[in-house]
Amino acid sequence: MKKIVACTALGLFLFLAAGVNLFSQTFSWEVKFLRGAHQDSVPISRQIRMQTGDMFKLAITPDTDCFSYVVFYGSSREVSILWDTPLTAGNEVNIGPYALVAPSGIETIYVIMSLTRQTNLESLILDHNNNPDSRQRSNNLYREVISLQTAASNLGEPASSFISSGGTTRGSTALNDSPGVQVTRFSQKDMYVRAITIRH
Repeated sequence: MKKIVACTALGLFLFLAAGVNLFSQTFSWEVKFLRGAHQDSVPISRQIRMQTGDMFKLAITPDTDCFSYVVFYGSSREVSILWDTPLTAGNEVNIGPYALVAPSGIETIYVIMSLTRQTNLESLILDHNNNPDSRQRSNNLYREVISLQTAASNLGEPASSFISSGGTTRGSTALNDSPGVQVTRFSQKDMYVRAITIRH
C-alpha cells in the first residue's frame, strides 16, 4: 500500500511539474528585415528609410511551434494582412516581397508571435478579409492589434540582440549601418508584438 501511495504521489508531482512548465513556457524567435532589390538586411531598432516603390521582405524563424500574424498598417490608415499562419520550430518563413506604394508617409508592420492562438484576432482578420474595403472592420482589426501590443508590453521587455556578421551585442546598440546580416532575436516571453516602422 505504501508503494502505491508513493507511486501515486510521484506521478502527481511529475504531472503538476509538467503543467507548471507548460504554462510558464516561453520561446525565442528571430526576424530579419530585407530591404530593396538586393535584399540588404537592416536593423529594426529604429525607423527604416526607404523610397516609394522599394521592395521589402521579412524572414522569421521561431525556435518552437507558434502562432504568427503580420499586419501592415499604412500611412492612409489601410490595413493589410501579410501573414496569419502557424510557424514550425526551426523553419524560416519568408514573407513578401511587398512594394511600398504612394502616398508616402510612415508605414507600420506589426509582427505578432504567440505560443497560444489569438482567436479574437483571427476572427477579426477573417472579417477584414471578407470585406477589406470596410473602414470599420479595418479599425476593429487595428484596435485589436494595439490591444495585443499593450498586453505584450505588460509582460515585460524581451531580451533582444542584434547580430551582424556573426557578432552579438545586447540591446539596441549601434550596428545600424554596419555590413553583414542584421538579425533581431527575441526571448523570455510567450507573446510578442513587434512594431517595425518604415518612412518613405
